[in-house]
Amino acid sequence: MKKIYLFAIIIAIITGFAVYFFASQLQKNSMIKDNQPEMVSIVVAATDIQTNSIITAEMLTTVSYLKGTVSVTAITDITEVIGKNAKYPIFKNEQILPEKIYITGLVENEVLAARIKDGYRAFTIAVDNITGIAGNLTAGDKIDLIITRTIDDVTITSYLMQNINIIAIGSASQYAGNPTIKLTDYSSITLEVPAEDCVMLNHNIVNGFVKIVLRGIGDEETLTVPVVDN
Repeated sequence: MKKIYLFAIIIAIITGFAVYFFASQLQKNSMIKDNQPEMVSIVVAATDIQTNSIITAEMLTTVSYLKGTVSVTAITDITEVIGKNAKYPIFKNEQILPEKIYITGLVENEVLAARIKDGYRAFTIAVDNITGIAGNLTAGDKIDLIITRTIDDVTITSYLMQNINIIAIGSASQYAGNPTIKLTDYSSITLEVPAEDCVMLNHNIVNGFVKIVLRGIGDEETLTVPVVDN
Protein backbone atom coordinates (compact mmCIF):
# COMPACT_ATOMS: atom_id res chain seq x y z
CA MET A 1 0.00 0.00 0.00
CA LYS A 2 2.85 2.36 0.91
CA LYS A 3 4.40 1.69 -2.50
CA ILE A 4 1.16 2.73 -4.19
CA TYR A 5 1.05 5.99 -2.22
CA LEU A 6 4.70 6.63 -3.02
CA PHE A 7 4.11 5.95 -6.71
CA ALA A 8 1.10 8.32 -6.76
CA ILE A 9 3.18 11.07 -5.09
CA ILE A 10 5.93 10.64 -7.69
CA ILE A 11 3.40 10.80 -10.55
CA ALA A 12 1.85 13.94 -9.04
CA ILE A 13 5.27 15.60 -8.76
CA ILE A 14 6.14 14.72 -12.37
CA THR A 15 2.77 15.98 -13.56
CA GLY A 16 3.23 19.22 -11.63
CA PHE A 17 6.63 19.83 -13.19
CA ALA A 18 5.24 19.08 -16.66
CA VAL A 19 2.39 21.56 -16.19
CA TYR A 20 4.82 24.17 -14.84
CA PHE A 21 7.21 23.80 -17.78
CA PHE A 22 4.32 23.84 -20.29
CA ALA A 23 2.88 27.02 -18.77
CA SER A 24 6.35 28.60 -18.68
CA GLN A 25 6.89 27.84 -22.36
CA LEU A 26 3.51 29.33 -23.29
CA GLN A 27 4.37 32.48 -21.35
CA LYS A 28 7.78 32.67 -23.01
CA ASN A 29 6.29 32.30 -26.51
CA SER A 30 3.70 34.96 -25.72
CA MET A 31 6.43 37.38 -24.56
CA ILE A 32 8.47 36.73 -27.71
CA LYS A 33 5.41 37.37 -29.85
CA ASP A 34 4.57 40.56 -27.97
CA ASN A 35 8.11 41.84 -28.38
CA GLN A 36 8.21 41.26 -32.14
CA PRO A 37 8.15 44.55 -34.14
CA GLU A 38 4.84 45.27 -35.91
CA MET A 39 5.13 45.14 -39.69
CA VAL A 40 2.98 46.69 -42.37
CA SER A 41 2.76 45.74 -46.06
CA ILE A 42 2.75 48.72 -48.43
CA VAL A 43 2.69 49.21 -52.20
CA VAL A 44 5.98 50.26 -53.83
CA ALA A 45 7.18 50.67 -57.39
CA ALA A 46 8.64 47.49 -58.86
CA THR A 47 10.34 49.55 -61.57
CA ASP A 48 10.88 53.19 -62.46
CA ILE A 49 7.60 54.84 -63.49
CA GLN A 50 7.59 57.82 -65.84
CA THR A 51 5.50 60.95 -65.28
CA ASN A 52 1.93 60.61 -66.69
CA SER A 53 2.37 56.87 -67.24
CA ILE A 54 -0.68 54.68 -66.69
CA ILE A 55 0.29 52.42 -63.78
CA THR A 56 -0.12 48.67 -64.37
CA ALA A 57 0.11 45.72 -61.99
CA GLU A 58 3.54 44.82 -63.40
CA MET A 59 4.89 48.16 -62.19
CA LEU A 60 3.97 47.44 -58.57
CA THR A 61 4.82 45.14 -55.72
CA THR A 62 4.27 45.00 -51.96
CA VAL A 63 7.00 45.15 -49.32
CA SER A 64 6.83 44.76 -45.54
CA TYR A 65 8.25 47.61 -43.48
CA LEU A 66 8.41 48.31 -39.76
CA LYS A 67 5.29 50.20 -38.76
CA GLY A 68 6.26 53.76 -38.01
CA THR A 69 8.95 53.88 -40.68
CA VAL A 70 6.54 54.48 -43.54
CA SER A 71 4.25 57.38 -44.38
CA VAL A 72 0.84 57.24 -42.73
CA THR A 73 -0.67 57.83 -46.20
CA ALA A 74 1.23 54.97 -47.83
CA ILE A 75 -1.08 52.82 -49.94
CA THR A 76 -1.49 49.20 -48.85
CA ASP A 77 -3.84 47.92 -51.57
CA ILE A 78 -2.43 47.53 -55.11
CA THR A 79 -5.90 47.80 -56.65
CA GLU A 80 -6.05 51.43 -55.47
CA VAL A 81 -3.13 52.26 -57.76
CA ILE A 82 -3.66 50.16 -60.90
CA GLY A 83 -5.03 52.21 -63.78
CA LYS A 84 -4.11 55.56 -62.30
CA ASN A 85 -1.43 57.89 -63.62
CA ALA A 86 1.88 58.98 -62.15
CA LYS A 87 1.81 62.69 -61.34
CA TYR A 88 5.60 62.70 -60.82
CA PRO A 89 8.44 60.28 -61.62
CA ILE A 90 8.28 57.33 -59.21
CA PHE A 91 11.51 55.39 -58.75
CA LYS A 92 11.96 51.68 -58.13
CA ASN A 93 11.23 50.67 -54.50
CA GLU A 94 9.68 54.09 -53.78
CA GLN A 95 6.52 54.13 -51.67
CA ILE A 96 3.33 54.90 -53.61
CA LEU A 97 1.56 57.84 -51.97
CA PRO A 98 -1.84 59.30 -52.96
CA GLU A 99 -0.26 62.65 -53.82
CA LYS A 100 1.95 60.98 -56.45
CA ILE A 101 -0.93 59.58 -58.52
CA TYR A 102 -4.08 60.89 -60.16
CA ILE A 103 -7.10 59.79 -62.19
CA THR A 104 -7.51 61.30 -65.64
CA GLY A 105 -10.75 63.13 -66.37
CA LEU A 106 -11.13 64.85 -62.99
CA VAL A 107 -11.56 68.62 -63.08
CA GLU A 108 -9.61 68.86 -59.80
CA ASN A 109 -6.36 67.82 -61.54
CA GLU A 110 -3.90 70.69 -61.71
CA VAL A 111 -2.64 69.91 -65.22
CA LEU A 112 -5.18 70.54 -67.97
CA ALA A 113 -4.19 67.44 -69.94
CA ALA A 114 -4.97 65.34 -66.86
CA ARG A 115 -8.57 66.57 -66.84
CA ILE A 116 -9.32 65.16 -70.30
CA LYS A 117 -10.85 61.71 -70.56
CA ASP A 118 -9.68 59.24 -73.20
CA GLY A 119 -11.20 60.00 -76.60
CA TYR A 120 -11.76 63.68 -75.83
CA ARG A 121 -9.91 66.93 -76.54
CA ALA A 122 -9.64 70.30 -74.82
CA PHE A 123 -11.34 72.95 -76.96
CA THR A 124 -11.15 76.62 -75.92
CA ILE A 125 -13.75 79.12 -77.09
CA ALA A 126 -13.93 82.88 -76.60
CA VAL A 127 -16.73 84.33 -74.50
CA ASP A 128 -17.81 87.73 -73.26
CA ASN A 129 -20.03 88.86 -70.41
CA ILE A 130 -23.16 87.71 -72.23
CA THR A 131 -22.01 84.50 -73.94
CA GLY A 132 -20.07 83.56 -70.80
CA ILE A 133 -23.26 83.53 -68.65
CA ALA A 134 -22.36 86.84 -66.99
CA GLY A 135 -19.27 85.48 -65.23
CA ASN A 136 -21.10 82.62 -63.52
CA LEU A 137 -19.38 79.65 -65.14
CA THR A 138 -16.98 77.44 -63.20
CA ALA A 139 -14.85 74.43 -64.05
CA GLY A 140 -17.00 71.34 -63.60
CA ASP A 141 -20.18 72.96 -64.97
CA LYS A 142 -21.98 71.36 -67.91
CA ILE A 143 -23.33 73.37 -70.83
CA ASP A 144 -25.18 73.05 -74.12
CA LEU A 145 -24.15 74.88 -77.28
CA ILE A 146 -26.79 76.50 -79.49
CA ILE A 147 -25.85 77.54 -83.03
CA THR A 148 -27.47 80.27 -85.14
CA ARG A 149 -26.47 80.40 -88.79
CA THR A 150 -27.81 81.47 -92.16
CA ILE A 151 -28.31 78.91 -94.91
CA ASP A 152 -29.72 80.01 -98.27
CA ASP A 153 -30.89 83.30 -96.77
CA VAL A 154 -32.74 81.47 -94.02
CA THR A 155 -31.55 81.97 -90.44
CA ILE A 156 -31.89 78.86 -88.34
CA THR A 157 -31.14 78.10 -84.68
CA SER A 158 -30.65 74.63 -83.23
CA TYR A 159 -28.84 72.69 -80.56
CA LEU A 160 -25.30 71.97 -81.70
CA MET A 161 -23.94 69.97 -78.77
CA GLN A 162 -25.33 68.97 -75.38
CA ASN A 163 -23.99 68.05 -71.95
CA ILE A 164 -20.46 69.32 -72.50
CA ASN A 165 -18.03 69.54 -69.58
CA ILE A 166 -16.20 72.77 -68.81
CA ILE A 167 -12.70 71.79 -67.67
CA ALA A 168 -11.14 75.26 -67.34
CA ILE A 169 -12.20 78.87 -67.03
CA GLY A 170 -10.02 81.74 -68.23
CA SER A 171 -6.27 81.45 -68.66
CA ALA A 172 -3.77 79.36 -66.73
CA SER A 173 -2.38 82.48 -65.07
CA GLN A 174 -5.85 83.34 -63.75
CA TYR A 175 -6.51 80.11 -61.88
CA ALA A 176 -2.81 79.57 -61.06
CA GLY A 177 -2.92 75.78 -60.88
CA ASN A 178 -6.28 75.65 -59.09
CA PRO A 179 -8.95 74.85 -61.71
CA THR A 180 -11.79 75.19 -59.20
CA ILE A 181 -11.06 78.78 -58.23
CA LYS A 182 -14.07 81.03 -58.79
CA LEU A 183 -13.50 83.59 -61.56
CA THR A 184 -16.02 86.23 -62.55
CA ASP A 185 -13.91 87.99 -65.18
CA TYR A 186 -12.80 85.72 -68.01
CA SER A 187 -12.73 85.84 -71.78
CA SER A 188 -12.48 82.13 -72.59
CA ILE A 189 -13.64 78.73 -71.41
CA THR A 190 -12.16 75.33 -72.23
CA LEU A 191 -14.49 72.45 -73.02
CA GLU A 192 -13.99 68.69 -73.02
CA VAL A 193 -15.17 67.74 -76.51
CA PRO A 194 -15.29 64.29 -78.16
CA ALA A 195 -12.30 64.14 -80.51
CA GLU A 196 -14.44 63.42 -83.56
CA ASP A 197 -16.56 66.55 -82.93
CA CYS A 198 -13.74 69.10 -82.79
CA VAL A 199 -13.71 69.85 -86.53
CA MET A 200 -17.49 70.18 -86.64
CA LEU A 201 -17.50 72.51 -83.64
CA ASN A 202 -14.77 74.71 -85.07
CA HIS A 203 -16.56 74.92 -88.45
CA ASN A 204 -19.80 76.04 -86.81
CA ILE A 205 -18.08 78.61 -84.61
CA VAL A 206 -16.40 80.14 -87.69
CA ASN A 207 -19.59 80.11 -89.78
CA GLY A 208 -22.26 80.87 -87.20
CA PHE A 209 -23.01 82.36 -83.79
CA VAL A 210 -22.64 79.93 -80.89
CA LYS A 211 -24.49 80.57 -77.65
CA ILE A 212 -23.77 78.85 -74.36
CA VAL A 213 -26.58 77.69 -72.09
CA LEU A 214 -25.79 76.41 -68.60
CA ARG A 215 -27.25 73.15 -67.32
CA GLY A 216 -28.42 72.66 -63.76
CA ILE A 217 -26.42 70.37 -61.48
CA GLY A 218 -27.26 66.74 -62.19
CA ASP A 219 -29.22 67.48 -65.37
CA GLU A 220 -27.88 65.20 -68.10
CA GLU A 221 -31.01 64.79 -70.23
CA THR A 222 -30.50 64.87 -73.99
CA LEU A 223 -33.15 67.10 -75.54
CA THR A 224 -34.80 66.70 -78.90
CA VAL A 225 -35.82 70.22 -80.03
CA PRO A 226 -37.04 71.25 -83.50
CA VAL A 227 -34.93 73.68 -85.51
CA VAL A 228 -36.18 77.26 -85.29
CA ASP A 229 -36.10 79.32 -88.49
CA ASN A 230 -37.48 82.58 -89.84
